[in-house]
Amino acid sequence: MDRQTVAILEGINKTLALLAGNQIQQKAISGVPNAQLVFGPKGFFSNFGLEDTVINASISPRGMSGMIPAIPTVYLNPIYPFLTGFEGDGSAEPDGPCDDAPGGVLEVCHQTAAFGRVARSSKEMEVNTLMQVLNNKLTTDLRLLGDVIGEGHQLLTQEGVPKGGWLNSVVQSQLVIIGIEFQRWLTRMLFQGNPVNNTNGGYAEFPGLEILVSTGKVDALSQSPCPALDSDIKDFGFNSIDGASPSIVQYLSMMMQYLTHNAERMSLDPVDWVIAMRPQLFFELSAVWPCQYLTDRCANSAGTNVVIMNDATNVNMRDEMRRGKYLWINGLQVPVITDDGIFEDNNATNANLIPGQFASDIYILPLRAKGMRTLYWEYLDYSQAQGDLAVLRNKGQFWVTDGGRYMWSMQNLNYCFKFQGKIEPRVVLRTPQLAGRLENIMYEPLQHLREPFPSSPYFEKGGDEYYPTPPSYYKEW
Repeated sequence: MDRQTVAILEGINKTLALLAGNQIQQKAISGVPNAQLVFGPKGFFSNFGLEDTVINASISPRGMSGMIPAIPTVYLNPIYPFLTGFEGDGSAEPDGPCDDAPGGVLEVCHQTAAFGRVARSSKEMEVNTLMQVLNNKLTTDLRLLGDVIGEGHQLLTQEGVPKGGWLNSVVQSQLVIIGIEFQRWLTRMLFQGNPVNNTNGGYAEFPGLEILVSTGKVDALSQSPCPALDSDIKDFGFNSIDGASPSIVQYLSMMMQYLTHNAERMSLDPVDWVIAMRPQLFFELSAVWPCQYLTDRCANSAGTNVVIMNDATNVNMRDEMRRGKYLWINGLQVPVITDDGIFEDNNATNANLIPGQFASDIYILPLRAKGMRTLYWEYLDYSQAQGDLAVLRNKGQFWVTDGGRYMWSMQNLNYCFKFQGKIEPRVVLRTPQLAGRLENIMYEPLQHLREPFPSSPYFEKGGDEYYPTPPSYYKEW
């Protein structure tokens, strides 16, 4: 028996051990397997003569999701208190020497956070097809050049992280597909999550940063206005990123100054800020920034710029910012995180744009303030349910992975089975008054970059999901 066959059989044994170890109760599923096979009939690698290296051509998402910490919790409705201000009680100044003097009051505000919920399922598999290989002329020791997950995600399940040989396993390839689906959802929801899209308990979106970085804050208990917690929101009005009026440098410089002022006067400094924007926007902004930044407020009374830059200063500054991923703002290097999850308008979604033009937002986000983390993930910790699930030992169909991040269930009908996982996450911004967003910035790139999300017009794929059944062979029966 060759080593490739041995490896496949070892994978099957692990799968059978998983099924046996969880003592799965039978639950009605279709009984019609529809999972993509690997080396069996119609398998995606069931063609003869393949080279052993598979080259990745899929795009993985990138952004802030992987850099902010993830914290377990079991609290559904946290209440975050803020001290918003002091003022006098409105009493008159005393007339006589023994009259009562005016007093004062302080005001507090409360904020909260809400979980989302998302589940993803494998396709239905049949145990006896997992190890099938058409014949020994297939290449069954495939390896991948590249990475389909990319830089990953703080909440990404390790069950779905590609492991050695996953291309050769039906079960592992199904797990990787689920992991990619979770990664894509979490990347977009970090910014675009909106509870208005929730269903009747099966699916829920947590409030993303589009909602959290906003004005109109209200008390979570009384609904009283709390303007002291408002973020700094500015509208660029779909004006071009390279225009002089309004100037992108002036807008972002003022926003940074406003937020820095808040932090200093509230004694919340030092603050670790990052700027988040789409990759395409950063490329265009970094081309504009050096000239505008180095010549800001250098015009004479006639409006003519008196500073002329004819050396390599602009180019060097642009290239350094692109390599280092930062912007110079008010004399500081502020890190830039390029994020695919930020919504982008085009001419199909917004009448202010023509074909070839795009618009999106830039965020200034506080990661930490005075040593305390202020932007982070939380997830419902399923591991805390293990005690209750213990009474179902040898009967249950649930298991928990990734430190409580994910709950999994298995369904089977005789030799057919499928599994699915779910996560209930949320994003918490503890200091919205230290965050800002510059909205509706228009840019017109020469070419748009490819996208990792199938709903995007710039998502590319190709080929086939299944390959034809091999030809029928002559036989004497």
